[in-house]
Amino acid sequence: MDYWVAVVARNAAPNILSTLTSLLHQTLPPVRIIVVNDGSSDKTSEILTEVSYKNPIIRVLTLPDRGYDIRRVPSNINLAIASTSDLKTEYLMISGDDCTYPLNYVESLISLMSENTKIAVASGRPSQSGLTSQEHSPSGSGRIVKASFLKDLGGKFPIRAGWEAWLLFKAAQKGFETQLFSEFVYAHVRPRGTSHQFTYWGAAMYTLGYHPLYAMGRVARSLIKLTSLNAPLGLLRGYLAAALGSSVPFVAPFDPSLRKFVSIQQRREIGRVTVSALSHEIG
Repeated sequence: MDYWVAVVARNAAPNILSTLTSLLHQTLPPVRIIVVNDGSSDKTSEILTEVSYKNPIIRVLTLPDRGYDIRRVPSNINLAIASTSDLKTEYLMISGDDCTYPLNYVESLISLMSENTKIAVASGRPSQSGLTSQEHSPSGSGRIVKASFLKDLGGKFPIRAGWEAWLLFKAAQKGFETQLFSEFVYAHVRPRGTSHQFTYWGAAMYTLGYHPLYAMGRVARSLIKLTSLNAPLGLLRGYLAAALGSSVPFVAPFDPSLRKFVSIQQRREIGRVTVSALSHEIG
């Protein structure tokens, strides 16, 4: 049940210590925590220097400041993975720099994954400002990944929009399961989507081969839940921009077999929803 943790941090001074403390105090502690400090210009570096001095399992990889760029997130996680070639753990955990976890979070998830060996990726449910996410798929932060599964995929993440969902779709394509265990709630401080105004998620729908009706359904759903126009407009703008600029590496389509798999799965889901709606109307 050994695992290590990858944390990507940038200007995380308000939250990084709480994140690392919650990881260090897990009932099943990690064998190592790799923090990739992506050019922070606040007090993040000083905090990491102090906490890593006191806790040798924390190792820091410091990068120069090249400004914020969401495209570096998967490459930074890959840097963390490359730095752990000496480790032979069964699991990898990915965490944001602004998350705090219940003390039994990792032990509980890994126990459930050990009981059901078909689960390749799992997470708890994030909560922000007291509001708990209603997602049904494993979250990006707080995610536990079976190391052998990731190794079979090449041992690293693609530097492409949709890399987080790519992992979930690849699991389904290969006959594995992914699970969000809603009973394990963790705190996620920053509102999701604020850094990229949802355009990244729109681009990811294109790269992954979302069925057009499913993609527009996501736009419509965000419009129905409207708290601002950022989400629906960002999703639509990102989707169209990726479709028109697909020669750009970060928004180039994933391999045809995966895109076909995603589209077929979503077409089936659209069919199920349509049949259910018609049955309800007839009833």
